[in-house]
Amino acid sequence: MWSPDGMRLGFLSDRLLRGHHLPYTMAVGGEPELAAAFRGSAEQLLWSSDGSRILVLVADPWSYGLDWSAVAVTGSEPDPDPIVRRPGDAWRRLFLVDLASGEVDEVGPPGRSVWEVDWDGDSTVVGLVSEDPGGSGWYRCTVARLELGSRSATTLYEPTWQLEGLALAPDGSRAAIVEGYSSDHGMLSGSVKIVDVATGGAADPWGGLETVGLVDWCDPATLWYARYDGTGTACGRIALDGTREEVWAGAPFIGGDITKPACVVADGGAVVYTTHQAHGIAPELARFDHATRGWERLTSFNEAIVDGTVFPDIRSLSWTAADGLRIDGLLLTPRGATGPFPLLTLVHGGPSWCWNGYFSDSEPNGTLLACAGYAVLMPNPRGSNGRDHAFAQAVIDDPGGKDFADVMAGIDLCIERGIADPDRLGISGLSYGGYMTAWAVTQTDRFAAAVANSVIANWVSFHLTADIAAFDDFIIGDAWADPNGPYVRWSPVYHAAACTTPTLIIQGAMDRCTPVGQAEELFAAIAWTGVDTELVVYPREGHVPFERAHARDAILRTQAWFDRYLMPPGPGEFDRAR
Repeated sequence: MWSPDGMRLGFLSDRLLRGHHLPYTMAVGGEPELAAAFRGSAEQLLWSSDGSRILVLVADPWSYGLDWSAVAVTGSEPDPDPIVRRPGDAWRRLFLVDLASGEVDEVGPPGRSVWEVDWDGDSTVVGLVSEDPGGSGWYRCTVARLELGSRSATTLYEPTWQLEGLALAPDGSRAAIVEGYSSDHGMLSGSVKIVDVATGGAADPWGGLETVGLVDWCDPATLWYARYDGTGTACGRIALDGTREEVWAGAPFIGGDITKPACVVADGGAVVYTTHQAHGIAPELARFDHATRGWERLTSFNEAIVDGTVFPDIRSLSWTAADGLRIDGLLLTPRGATGPFPLLTLVHGGPSWCWNGYFSDSEPNGTLLACAGYAVLMPNPRGSNGRDHAFAQAVIDDPGGKDFADVMAGIDLCIERGIADPDRLGISGLSYGGYMTAWAVTQTDRFAAAVANSVIANWVSFHLTADIAAFDDFIIGDAWADPNGPYVRWSPVYHAAACTTPTLIIQGAMDRCTPVGQAEELFAAIAWTGVDTELVVYPREGHVPFERAHARDAILRTQAWFDRYLMPPGPGEFDRAR
């Protein structure tokens, strides 16, 4: 973020220790300078209006979300001593840093975790806060006006669902926020609410606009939005008088990363930037051309990745669920080839996420698998982002029910169209997709192989060990302690006796979102049946493997597992004699 005078850049970096982000400033033409050192990891940086101070949001060590990098921070090195946890001892705090003196003052409200903050640089500060500092606290955040001097918080808006994307208007009179059901912090899309900073309360002048990722203010009366549009994205302007103008929609994905659509604006909306990517088109910084209503790509950092690469063919698919609901998805097939192919179904995580116009898909990498000779189905079943609130909420009280049926209906369509060989079906996914994979292999014998990543195997033990217990409170909605209730009914381990599918399980040792015990339970349950299974646990990794060697190993093991059961015999990097 640039300082108000445009002469210094403020940014966060983990250059000293992976996963431990600290605030830096850098003058134009100068070198980065550490603004302040914190025991925790910085998540936001905002400038004062005169550029003399910065407001920094810092997550304590072992706060929710930091497990993704699997680093416990106590100094310049990971702490080798035992990890000691107590209820409510990891908060998200606000600090004010004087850049001249180096003085650091904690200014956030005691007894509240601050998940997001925005500041006009003077007296108006708004935040998303919760009394519960853990991962479950995010699901019940409120919008509050914060007084830095007195360290007090005044509640302005208590939502029905979850909140993200807080943005204060240029004049400080209002704050915009996106509200919707979301299974995961950082992946929310929904409706835009406008909160009056003086009086509180919230209004939605644009009823029906329900897939927005983030907004940015053009002026005190107008905002720019970016939203999901099925398996594509869209963007445009909305005004406080309720008017809306959508200026672009297309298959490419626009956003800073692949968690949600986003744009940033300058000069009152005259300039709009995003990161632009699509299948076979690597991510680059892009600027919206208002004259042509298209994106002008400004950088070429990733050209070398694309040059000479033969990407698979991609198409959109739609099919009808058993209850008549339209379901959408994407299909990758080897370039120029015709089926039937062995079909791998990749179920995305969340479930509040969606397959979209990404350059290269994750969980695991669908592009690599399609290049290896597979057709890859990427369905967006009910519960996914990209549609309306009702579609996103349809998974509540039914995890593995109609959403699983939606996935199977997509597979049936691929078989009917001659795309898929019904005797060579595989399934994989990560997080909630890992749960759906585990659920699938305990509910049907149609899959010849499966790879479950960061799995949920037992909702009861998940509730007691994961750092996002409120996630299953929302999605299952019943008491975890009921031995005859839905927590047991929807748990794959209690159905493992029916499993006939060879299943590879991949897990990070330090994952606190889907703890390693979940993978161990599923592995033991399938091994007990005598079905082929394998558990791979990566040290130092959280919910997703970040170390390059681990990420590469995971995708190669995934392909080798599917090759073993779905492809004709042949040499390969991970083929092993049995």
